[in-house]
This record gives sequence, C-alpha cells and structure tokens, in this order.
Amino acid sequence: MTDWPLDWQALVDEAVRRRKEEGHTQKSLAAIAGVSMPTVNAFERGDIRLRLEKVFDILGALGMVTLPSAPGSLAAFVRAARQRWSELVEPLPPAHPSRQSLGHVTYAYAIADGEIELPLGSLRKQLQDLPSTSGWSPFWVPTKDNIRPVIRDALIECWIGNPDADRVFRDAAHSDFWQVTGDLKAYLQRGYQEDGSGNLEPGTIFDLTLPVWRTAEVFVHILNLAKALDLDLEAPIQFESRYTGLEGRELVTWAAPLRRRPVAETHRSRTNAVKLATSTSIIELMNDFGDVVHRILTPLYDLFDGFDATRQFVEAELAEFRKSALQAQVEPR
Repeated sequence: MTDWPLDWQALVDEAVRRRKEEGHTQKSLAAIAGVSMPTVNAFERGDIRLRLEKVFDILGALGMVTLPSAPGSLAAFVRAARQRWSELVEPLPPAHPSRQSLGHVTYAYAIADGEIELPLGSLRKQLQDLPSTSGWSPFWVPTKDNIRPVIRDALIECWIGNPDADRVFRDAAHSDFWQVTGDLKAYLQRGYQEDGSGNLEPGTIFDLTLPVWRTAEVFVHILNLAKALDLDLEAPIQFESRYTGLEGRELVTWAAPLRRRPVAETHRSRTNAVKLATSTSIIELMNDFGDVVHRILTPLYDLFDGFDATRQFVEAELAEFRKSALQAQVEPR
C-alpha cells in the first residue's frame, strides 16, 4: 500500500533511479513517454508546476503507474489482445516456441479514430487479398485448418502458433498471433527471428536491420489496406510497437551479413522492454515514410548503449526493403 501523504521528492527519486536502472537517457525516456526532454528534465528537478498528464506519461513509461484505458481506445484493445494471447499459450509447456518466452515484438494500430465500421467477413477477405511484402508478411491470412483466421467476439483472430496445426515452421518467429476489428484496430505479436533453432545462442542477439524492415512492412500493410478500402488520405493513424526480452542482447549484423558491415563496437541493451508510439496519417506515411520509420525506431536503438540509428541508415535499409516489396500496391516513397 502507498503511504499517505505521497512524498513527491521520493517519487521523483524513484523515477530517476528506475530510468537509470533501465538504461534510459532523459532523451530516450522522453521519446517513449511522448513528452519533451525539457519536461523530463523539469520533472527530475522536482518541478511541481508540470501538468499532471505529463507526469503520468513519464511514470507510465517507467512502469510506475497504470492508467485505466478508455473503452474503445487502442490501449484497451491492445490490453485485451495481450490477455487473449496469454490465455491461448497458458496450457503450453514453458519452453514451447509459441510462448515466445525469450521475447517478442508487437505492433498495433488504429485507423480513422474508430469512425469506420466494416463487416468482418468482407474485411477478412480484404486482408487476404493484400499483396505480400515478404515471405512472412504481417497479418498474413493462412487457409489451413486450426490457423486460418476466425471471427469471434466481434473481431477477426488468427493464431498461427497453434500447436495442433499442421505448420512447416514451428519457431517463435513463425507463431504470430493477430487480431483486427471492424473499426480498423489491429494487433500483431511475433517472436524474434534471431531466436530460431540453428542460430547463435537464443536470447543473446538483436539484429541491426530487422526492426526497420518489419516496421516498414507493417506500415506498407496499413497503406495497402487504406488503398483497398479507399480511405480518406487525411485519416489519422495511431501506431505503437513494443519490444520485450531485450536485456542482455547485443546489437549485431545478423540478417544481412554480406550487405552490412558488423557493428563496430559492443552495443548491449540493459533494458528489458520498450514501448514506442507515434501518431501519423495516411498521407504522411505516403509522403514521409522514412521520417516516420526513423522517429518511431530511434528510442529502440538508443537502448543499445546509445547506438545512433541515423536517418541515412534507415533510408538505406528502406531502399533495400523496397527492392523486396515491388509487388506492393502502395510503395513507400
């Protein structure tokens, strides 16, 4: 139980301690919390003139407070999706790949602020007809029994990690769980490719390039869906991603060793999880794709001993990504 009255300076001191313990700079914490760096600086100086919502943003990013999610919000949808995934994997053995126990990445988005409501059957068909961007596209719609998407509880749900399914790949990276609602909220959870069998010791590395490619794939998915549904180009997009199991991993060139030089120095994460979030629009994604990808991923790379993922690096990876996504109906510029 919290002692009352609340000691403000003790709260600030604990927040600073947690920030440092998790390896955050004031800059990276500000990016994750969605506030400015001067706001974080003022909070850590004990300034009591800050708006309460900004304080809650900072404390929430440090895991010190959990705020209620508004019904129908993206946050409420994500929380319910995570709970559903937990229920599905609960009966599985602790080491089962579908548990993604070494870590995973999640992507979630909401388009048009819930102002659209589509029939789930036709939306599932639209998702199935979207062009592929890789051999394992986000929100892939399989057709095999036990893993094909089903309609339940007013949404579309797909669990490719179902242990009873006839699957070619059974590692964490191919055990996707996703949900999509009729008002265009979506959630995808996937294990790390780096943790597959036959790789280096699972749970020890984090590839330099894959976050750019996978984030770009989700954004292209959004653009393709928006085009298929003929959505207004000004439609707003809320986007968030979350990476877990990062602590102790070293940033390396693993997925493209022949194309990318090895990371020059040791860059290791001392933080286990990070949530990234941004607001954009369909038209901004179309016109400033690289900028959106860069700004959402900068705090992630910063966790690895301050690795500087420059705009030039991101654009170079996106250029390679475009080469492998030529079949996409909407190509990022």
